[in-house]
Amino acid sequence: MTQLSRADAEELRRSWDVRQEPFLPHRDEAFAVLADAATGRRALDLAGGTGTIASRLVNAEVTLLDVDPVLLAVARVALGDRVEVVAADLGAPGWGVGLEFDAVVAGTALHCFGPGRLRALYAEIHAVLAPGGVFANADRMPEGGPVASGDDGLAGWHEWWAKALAHPALAEAARGRVDGGSADFYPPASWHLEALRAAGFDEVEVRWRREGTAVVVARRTR
Repeated sequence: MTQLSRADAEELRRSWDVRQEPFLPHRDEAFAVLADAATGRRALDLAGGTGTIASRLVNAEVTLLDVDPVLLAVARVALGDRVEVVAADLGAPGWGVGLEFDAVVAGTALHCFGPGRLRALYAEIHAVLAPGGVFANADRMPEGGPVASGDDGLAGWHEWWAKALAHPALAEAARGRVDGGSADFYPPASWHLEALRAAGFDEVEVRWRREGTAVVVARRTR
């Protein structure tokens, strides 16, 4: 079986970041805010993809969770032994059973879920946080209200997937892919703050904003 090289994995991760930039302008700034918010010994990167955020969490024991076997395969090689890479489906309510973390972060990911599932997911995230733990989410959060995602960057996104799926070392992972689609749900930050309060978080805020991109941060105090 052909093995994915570290060089190929790092190139796929680098090009993934380039292709993702149109979906979340100012992505590097937003992710730096996520990393700064993720204080504590144990950190969980939700829907972490190829490891862009996980690679920034240098002062914690990091677990990356994702459902896509191709992204997981790239992350395992690109990140090496420093990050635990785990397959789990955030669309299934039992994903967090038995887990506990001091920080949970998500970037450019949770818009995949519609409002009902996202509200439930926020409660599940609250449950996996230790008391005093912090959750931070970066995504499009337009102040004018929910919007469709549009097609910015789709050509580059399809190009990345075509290249990854054609790599012989990723053939087995590619056969395990299930495309569940995305709700492309982009409510304003105020919606997220309300949903986080309803999920049990005591302290919620917009930590950072630039144009239509924002980072919301919530703390479980008890």
